[in-house]
Amino acid sequence: MKRRGRRSPTDRTPLRATAMWRVDQVFLARKGQRLEVTCSLVNDQGDLRNLSVVAPTSDPVAAVRHAAAFVAARGNVYSAEQARLRWTHAQMHTEQDALERDYALEDEFFDAFEEVRLEVLDRLS
Repeated sequence: MKRRGRRSPTDRTPLRATAMWRVDQVFLARKGQRLEVTCSLVNDQGDLRNLSVVAPTSDPVAAVRHAAAFVAARGNVYSAEQARLRWTHAQMHTEQDALERDYALEDEFFDAFEEVRLEVLDRLS
């Protein structure tokens, strides 16, 4: 019978499946004819997690709405209120803070996120 090795300190705090997450940042990148949307999530313990989805369109508004529905439908993401949305095409040449921010798409993302989140809450109650 094999003995198990010692657990590392990071093993003592497993990722909780029930942790509540919020959307911190959203990044848009062109992938050929489609857009890849990466959502950076943060929970109350300071853990980070990224969710990526390739939208079936090249329209930025439709891609953002598609990604918001994908993230909100997971059920354990409670907020996208302060999320910043940025285009990553300039990321190779600029710092993180200098990425191009799109305020109109931020509003689209938040609206779509809230619609789906409220729909999920209605189904649960």
